[in-house]
Amino acid sequence: MAEVTLQQVTKTYDQEIRAVRNIDLTIADGEFVVLVGPSGCGKSTTLRMIAGIEDVTSGSICIGNNNVTNLPARKRNIAMVFQDYALYPHMSVAQNLAFGLERRREYGSSCKSLLSGAYRKQKLVENADIRNRVQEATELLGLTNELERKPKALSGGQRQRVALGRAIVRDPQVFLLDEPLSNLDAKLRRTMRIELRALHKRLGVTMIHVTHDQEEAMTLGDKLAVMDNGIIRQFDTPANIYDRPADRFVASFVGVPEMNFIEGEIRGSQFVSTDVTIKIPAERLPTTDAKNVVLGIRPEDITVTSGNSATVNNFERHGDHTDLFLTIGETQLSAREHGASTQSECVDFDINTNNVHFFECGENGSRL
Repeated sequence: MAEVTLQQVTKTYDQEIRAVRNIDLTIADGEFVVLVGPSGCGKSTTLRMIAGIEDVTSGSICIGNNNVTNLPARKRNIAMVFQDYALYPHMSVAQNLAFGLERRREYGSSCKSLLSGAYRKQKLVENADIRNRVQEATELLGLTNELERKPKALSGGQRQRVALGRAIVRDPQVFLLDEPLSNLDAKLRRTMRIELRALHKRLGVTMIHVTHDQEEAMTLGDKLAVMDNGIIRQFDTPANIYDRPADRFVASFVGVPEMNFIEGEIRGSQFVSTDVTIKIPAERLPTTDAKNVVLGIRPEDITVTSGNSATVNNFERHGDHTDLFLTIGETQLSAREHGASTQSECVDFDINTNNVHFFECGENGSRL
């Protein structure tokens, strides 16, 4: 196990495109951290730089006490699990699990004189140890009865377990997971999320997981690094990111439906916009002299009642709750109704003012 530290890490392509911008990030020993954000935000590039698959343009990466910025991937003592499993189709499960260890033993035995001092110090994996590691991994992942099967005979979930097992047998300091659940159906993704958390708890190893799915991120990570346009917008626990988003981007990205935003101004103890006026408790007023602000409110903090102040444009049923999409003048709001869904075309609504948020004006305005 090891702490992972990124200091001012930047990745630039063609001297113009900055995929990652001056990232500072410290992942504690044994922590499960999720890099989450929309496509193109730089999360996979960051993971590949930690793995040694991508070169670092500037900055440094440390794993444990070792600066690995310029080390090749094979010397970093990490293991990576990919989205497409990357299994050898002509090999059985047992052979897939053992292959990397066997290559390490053969490479180390035949090329000792060519290896660097640091690599020569690594203990070569003997045959008996390979068998023991494969057996432990298969028992841990429930693959004991699948050892002789080829990947094409396995389900998607079983293939992903083999990919995880191949990482486990290496006994790495850090696990890197690049959207490993994306190819699974919704039910299996939920099952694998539970298994990943249980695996992390049992192994106690540092894990860094990349996903664009904010629900997956919220359920898996000890901490989330929410990324956008090559930078980390917020690095915090899932609860703090949901309850106290650092800016409008984080507030809109985390949560389904996303947080509602209403532009307006503070007048005494009231928030006033073109379409709504809301009395705000003194403890929830923004501590700023800015008059123009953006109010944010989660859908679950809007309660609908009988009335006609808002028009119901659409609704989505989700079993135990219904999401309603409302229009009040020019303002669009989403609300969440628990239990039986309303059939009304018009409703009134109440806002839980104890849970409102305020942000600076602008697309990515900071929290006030």
